[in-house]
Amino acid sequence: MTGDLSHLPLSLTPLVHTSLDSPPGLKLPVGANLAPEEGPVPSSASPRFRFPLPFDPLRMLAGVFSRWPWIVIGTLAGATLGTLIGIRLTHPSFSITVSLIKRRMQPIVQISEHGQSYRPVDWNDATLLATLLANEPLDLALKRSKNGLDPNEIRNLAEAKQLEGTDIFFITYHSPLSAGDAVAFSTIWAAEINSYTQRLQQAEAHEMLLILQKEVIDLEGKMAANDLETLNFFKQKDFLGGEAQVGAALAKLSQIELQLETARTKTATIEAQLKNFTTQLQRQSPMDAQLKTAKEELANLRATYTDANPLVQAKLQGIEYLNEQVSKVADKEASELDVYTGTALGNSLYLSILGLRNEQLEATSQIQSLEKLYQTTSARLAEFPEIVSAYEALKKKGQSLSEGHTLMSNQLMEAQIFASGAPGYWQIFQTPDSRLIIPSSRVKKPAMVGIACGILGAGGSVLLTLLFTHRTPRRSVLECCSATGAPLMAEIPSSPEADTRSAIEQLWITHLAPHRNTSAHVLWWTPALDPAAERQLWTLLAIAAWNDCGKPTRIYDLTPDNLWDDTSRPDALEWLGSHDSSAASSPTTAQPCAIALWRAASLPHGEARELLAGVESWIAVVEGDRSSLRRSAEFRKFSDAYLPPCAGTLVWIGRPTGAIRAAADVVSSFLAKLFS
Repeated sequence: MTGDLSHLPLSLTPLVHTSLDSPPGLKLPVGANLAPEEGPVPSSASPRFRFPLPFDPLRMLAGVFSRWPWIVIGTLAGATLGTLIGIRLTHPSFSITVSLIKRRMQPIVQISEHGQSYRPVDWNDATLLATLLANEPLDLALKRSKNGLDPNEIRNLAEAKQLEGTDIFFITYHSPLSAGDAVAFSTIWAAEINSYTQRLQQAEAHEMLLILQKEVIDLEGKMAANDLETLNFFKQKDFLGGEAQVGAALAKLSQIELQLETARTKTATIEAQLKNFTTQLQRQSPMDAQLKTAKEELANLRATYTDANPLVQAKLQGIEYLNEQVSKVADKEASELDVYTGTALGNSLYLSILGLRNEQLEATSQIQSLEKLYQTTSARLAEFPEIVSAYEALKKKGQSLSEGHTLMSNQLMEAQIFASGAPGYWQIFQTPDSRLIIPSSRVKKPAMVGIACGILGAGGSVLLTLLFTHRTPRRSVLECCSATGAPLMAEIPSSPEADTRSAIEQLWITHLAPHRNTSAHVLWWTPALDPAAERQLWTLLAIAAWNDCGKPTRIYDLTPDNLWDDTSRPDALEWLGSHDSSAASSPTTAQPCAIALWRAASLPHGEARELLAGVESWIAVVEGDRSSLRRSAEFRKFSDAYLPPCAGTLVWIGRPTGAIRAAADVVSSFLAKLFS
């Protein structure tokens, strides 16, 4: 098998200088530094082999599977042993599932729109799922069922799960005894689970009951204190509460104002009447009548007598006296009106004045009383806003305490109900039924254990065969390319000879013959190739070239190592050393050849090592053997130091034994070409 290496740089760049010490055809570029320490820098465009692993996993797998009889024996032995163990471990069981539905906690006592009623804690689904597998209900169910199972074993026989997206939970019991035990135990277990949650609710409600009782007692004390404070407030403020008292005070004030206005009007009327009657009474004075009569008598006397007449004089004196008396009466206060009495009209007016004076005194006294009452009522009304505000505060405080007391009382009532008889968190949705019992499989566990032991047996047999059987040193083409780091050029089978000859002929026709007339030469690096295999390679290559061109193949050996003697080397192969006198002749005078190649089986010495500086393309020839790849790795440091990147890998490899290894070898060759 060969690979297409038409991309290999066999045609080198034009060269213009020929060294007299180099073999014909070896041309060095002008200015090339022949020191090995400063060799040519590898080109980044050189082909590289980039398989990610340093070994061939297919070869290893093929080596494992090639021992398939032992693997089959180990697998069968392990599977048989595992099946027997599984049979011994398999015990009959009877599984039954009970459905439980989550109970929603609804308020029991009707409450106001403020606050919340007491309810037990509404646990989430994960917490409720944990209650299904709690130890207490399991132990109590085990004690009640009396089936003789070990308390430490019962947890391994019970399981619980939730139906996703619903309030339905399942508990499953795997009875190792009988179907009757499965039904009996699951029934008792479901009842004990709900009893367990009932006890949890009762304990929680009892704790809350103590707290609520204390709160209710505190609220009752605060309500009593507030009632006493309200009562004292009523006594101190003379206030009975409500708007009726304020309205009554306002009505009373309005009535006082009306009565006061009426009294004032009446007083004004009496004063006017007194003034009028006084004026009329003063006009009815008796002295005025006597003075008038005296004046008339004086006029009559003067008609008869003169003013000197004693009668006239006496009358004048009498008139003067009366005038003095009238003046004195006029100067007296209005209260002294009795002087105007003496006539019927005067007496009547005087009596009327006395009556009006009494009414005036009564009206004045009423006005004073109403004014005082008005001031008192106004002051009382002025106090009402503060009183009403304080009363409303007391009232709101009382209402708040009353509402809190009502709420706490309702919660206390519900807590008492839950403390005395809690419903629990569960309700049986589907009771245990013998028709739902599922007997355990007698095949499942032996099969699983058998398969597991079969796998372990196969793995153990693989390890034992790898440790105690012979492992071939042969390596695949993929590992050969990984060792050289260069793409695959050709794969040459070492046997049979017909396949070897055919592969070398194809190598010549495909890769070497198209470049035989070029001035470039290719270095063949052969430290990793066995000498016998290398002699066979050069012999068959020379025969293929001679059969094609009729000319010998010329090899310039940079590291003479007595690979040939004169009797064993074929006539179609010219083997020249790097300092051979015939090799120093001009190309025009040299004997014609099919192709000229360089060969190095180790690092050249002396002046021959300087020739490596002119190498621009070289091929690593390796053998598909562990020792060959080890030698290739040993010489890798020399090739990396003195040569550019390898252009290709020529693999000399033997055919694998067995169909499995042959198939793996085909795949490895394909991968080697793929990654080249």
